[in-house]
Amino acid sequence: MDFAALIYHRQAFLDGQWWLPFSAQFAHFNPVHALANLAGAILLWSLFRPWIRWQEQAFVMAGGMLGVALVVVWDAHCDYYAGASGALHGWAAGGAVLMAIRHFRKSRMAVWIAFALLAGLAIKLLLALGLETSPAVWGFPVYYPAHLAGAVGGLFPVLTHLRKPSWRTNSCQ
Repeated sequence: MDFAALIYHRQAFLDGQWWLPFSAQFAHFNPVHALANLAGAILLWSLFRPWIRWQEQAFVMAGGMLGVALVVVWDAHCDYYAGASGALHGWAAGGAVLMAIRHFRKSRMAVWIAFALLAGLAIKLLLALGLETSPAVWGFPVYYPAHLAGAVGGLFPVLTHLRKPSWRTNSCQ
C-alpha cells in the first residue's frame, strides 16, 4: 500500500479528497516516526488497560483524531500532515481525566498516575507553544498545533459524557 497517498495535503483536500485529515493519522513520514507513535500507543494502552475499558480508550482516541482533523483543515498554514501523535495526545488527556474521575475515591495510585500524566502533558504542550517546527530531531517539521488539538479533542468525549453514570463508575472489566 502506498501510505504517501494517505498523507494530508491541503490542495488535495481542497480538490475533494475529504478523507485525508483522518487517513493522514495512519500514515507516517518515516519508520522512526511510525515506531515512535507505535511506542506511544503501546505505552498508553499499557497504562490505561487496568483502569479504563478499551471501548472508552478508543472513544477518547477518536476524539483526539477529530481534534487533529479539524485543526489541519482550519489552519490555512498547514500544508501537509501525517502521524498519530496528535491523536495520542487526545488519548492521553482524555484517558487521564476519565481515570482520575472514575477512580477518585477508589484508588489513590490511579489518581496520582492520572494527575502526573496530565501535568506532564500540560507542561509539554505549554513548552511546545514557543517551539519552531524544526526538522532537526525527526527529519520533518513537527506540527505542534495537532498535539494541542488532539488533547482538546480527547477531552471532549469525556467531558460531554460525564453525566452518564456508566462513565463515572464502571470498572475496566
